[in-house]
Amino acid sequence: MGTLWKRLGRLFLVVAAIAVCSDLLSYMGPSVSLPPAAAGWSLAAAQDCARPTPAQLQAWRGISGARRVCRGVYRGSPEMILTIYDLPEWGAGAFDAWQKWQTQPGKMAFYKGRYFGVVESPDADIRTLDRFITAVEGASVSRR
Repeated sequence: MGTLWKRLGRLFLVVAAIAVCSDLLSYMGPSVSLPPAAAGWSLAAAQDCARPTPAQLQAWRGISGARRVCRGVYRGSPEMILTIYDLPEWGAGAFDAWQKWQTQPGKMAFYKGRYFGVVESPDADIRTLDRFITAVEGASVSRR
């Protein structure tokens, strides 16, 4: 019986080490890259990326575990602000953040894989926000 517990203990340590190492490697990896264009909108200036997520962009607990965040302003009619959070694959990820999102006027949230995004434009209606999100998802957020 003692040998079984030793084997299970070793297996647990190996699995934990793999999980921790893969998470650490993702911190050292490339940052998020916003699409340069989406439908009729184009990135107005270089994206603003930070790691870890700045306090002003951690407004709610759904994204508190974000590794990186990138924000960009898109020129078009109307102007759009896109914020993408790179969330861990383990535990509270992008889907969890999306579930915790609370609807707000002029803002719409989405998730794709490990990325959670918020699009905001006080001058846009829900259909325009949705069209922009669909274009962003089609352009696919990538890692540089």
